[in-house]
Amino acid sequence: MKKISWIIMMLLACAVALYGWALVFIPEVVNNSAMQHHFTERPVPMYLHFTFGPLALAIGGLQFLGAFRARKPAIHRWIGRIYVASCLLSGVGGLFLALGTDQGGVAMAGFLGLAIAWIVTTSFGYADARARRFDTHREWMIRSFALTLAAVTLRIYLPLFLGGFGMAFSEAYPIIAFLCWVPNLIVAEVVIARKRRPGALQPAA
Repeated sequence: MKKISWIIMMLLACAVALYGWALVFIPEVVNNSAMQHHFTERPVPMYLHFTFGPLALAIGGLQFLGAFRARKPAIHRWIGRIYVASCLLSGVGGLFLALGTDQGGVAMAGFLGLAIAWIVTTSFGYADARARRFDTHREWMIRSFALTLAAVTLRIYLPLFLGGFGMAFSEAYPIIAFLCWVPNLIVAEVVIARKRRPGALQPAA
């Protein structure tokens, strides 16, 4: 990954992570947000999702630094364990939030698919690391972090659809429920395919 791309990715990821933590830890933020009633009505999945999802966002990109991984393999492994636990906890929270959404069946299907895909890709990546299948481990973690970044793409698409396209939230949200993660996964597959080419540099995940 090019340095400038990594920097942009991390800046966006950290910005969204800070917003997520603000919802959890700063009452004034959540009280003035549209998600206040969700924290009241479904506190456990909301706190799981918005506490651990931002942690996965904030640390996941570090695993793509090849030099860091080579020089500090023990730290790489510990960050990886924290990342996996964060994804699984946030994913379970997201699963229950998707099942309880009030935005209709399409939105539920989109976010349910995201939660399941996130849990599955992360679990497969961890299992391959434990089995020392590092090539496939890296591929699964590329997919996992692409899905983690759905939190970023969702927050890019929402103002674009609402403000730029003038769509109502009820119209935009079901579309974004798929758009925030399916293209991310497609990009991940393209990256993986390129890494598999003979002579290609190995990913730094």
